[in-house]
Amino acid sequence: MSERPIVLIADDDHAASAFYEAALQRDGFNTILVRNGQEVLELLDRQPVDAVILDQHMPVMGGLEALLAIRASGPMRTLPVIMLTGAAEEADRIRGLETGADDYIAKPVGPAELVARVRAQMRGRAVMASELELARAGRKRLADALDGLSTDMPVLTIASTLVDRLPKALAIDGAAIVYFGATGVTTIASSGVLRRRFRPNRDIAQRFGRELVGRAATGPWLEAASGSVDRRSRALDVAYVPFRLGPTSEPLGLLVYATDTETPAGPLAHRLSELIDATDFIVVVLRPAVERADTASATITRIQSIIATRAFAMHLQPIVRLDGGEVVAVEALTRFADGSAPEALFGEAATFGLGAALERAAIEAAIEAARPLPPGVALSVNVSADALQHDAALRELLGEKGRTIIVELTEHERIDDYAGVRAALETLGPDVKLAIDDAGSGFASLRHIFALRPDYVKFDIEWVRGIDRDPVRRALVSGLVHFGGETGCELIAEGIETSGELTALRDLGIRLGQGYFLGRPELGPA
Repeated sequence: MSERPIVLIADDDHAASAFYEAALQRDGFNTILVRNGQEVLELLDRQPVDAVILDQHMPVMGGLEALLAIRASGPMRTLPVIMLTGAAEEADRIRGLETGADDYIAKPVGPAELVARVRAQMRGRAVMASELELARAGRKRLADALDGLSTDMPVLTIASTLVDRLPKALAIDGAAIVYFGATGVTTIASSGVLRRRFRPNRDIAQRFGRELVGRAATGPWLEAASGSVDRRSRALDVAYVPFRLGPTSEPLGLLVYATDTETPAGPLAHRLSELIDATDFIVVVLRPAVERADTASATITRIQSIIATRAFAMHLQPIVRLDGGEVVAVEALTRFADGSAPEALFGEAATFGLGAALERAAIEAAIEAARPLPPGVALSVNVSADALQHDAALRELLGEKGRTIIVELTEHERIDDYAGVRAALETLGPDVKLAIDDAGSGFASLRHIFALRPDYVKFDIEWVRGIDRDPVRRALVSGLVHFGGETGCELIAEGIETSGELTALRDLGIRLGQGYFLGRPELGPA
């Protein structure tokens, strides 16, 4: 082998390739990255390498096809080739080995195991057998420690569970996760002998925090801590290993490992590379959860700020009688200061448990905006079925007297408990009416209408668009008019934008409507 052996890595997953590259380069290898089997063959025609790592599934040309071509070439028949797969089926492994692979690794793979397997293929399996066995056992313990950590769990739950499991998995006496935040350095979670040194969910003293951030930029380090750090234990060996979300990003924080000096596993000075590998493995496996938690945290903070600062305005659009133009109601439409689409932002809020709070804030603003209007003008507000059914504060707000409130439920929203929604509406009293919005275009066609028996049905703009020129649309709306007459339900046509549409709807017997032709949404009072 050359002084720095060259390993060719073929994987279309950039993050995985960067992870393998970092692990191998740290252990004395040079690496070349390509994205598919075709690029492997083209590179091997130009340059010799010492080993190849092939992902089984890649675009253009997969790993097995490239391996067949390598084994068919005389000069490359003995080139060590290690196959990677995201699947653990025995048939896939057998196929790869029969095709000519020297070894087969199921993802995810820890860096220690990856390096050991590459060295084993180049220097002989016998020399590395013991190390490989240890790497497999370590990976198994770490996999067990990570088992069940769902990305849907809160980040504090993930971190706390992880540090509680790491001592057993790594034969240490304590672990901690330290986060480098924009406003300071914080201990997210800690366990064992590190709980006194790194108190969970606490900010770290500024001077010590700055020291940690500075040292993390230079890489892992070891520290011998005296017994005074934790009076209930002996002196500690502490290892600090920075972690990143990407190979070139700045350290996001530290994983801290500790043992007392008489632990059976031995001083951490002899195990630093193992702990570095463990950190890499943990971060690779948990990267989606960390990224989602970070995104979720930012989204929650943004939505909480919008609610707290009322970073939105209420626009009121009139609902009028088509015969005479009298305004009988106004619909409150939320417009966010940052330009967010209302449907998207309300959906985000619901996803992160803030849906009812945002709806309450919007409805409070709508009630305030409508106060100058005559009491005979009803206020129509959009409400989710879930918030209506389960949020008592929202129902109390809707039950405020002074004018009729029309609750609009969109047909795009799925409703699983119609009886529960109906019961919630009945608690609001006779001054709160129900409207089904977007009728005929949503999740269950007209099912909401049949199940909830609303006071109003607002049929979708697509039924109105060009109705004066389309007999099919007129026939559909005529059917709705008959339905409304039979059930006592009032129909509201949305999206009226021309005099022709207005005339056609009025001739069909539609009595109420809204749209730009009748009145645009206007900003309510601040």
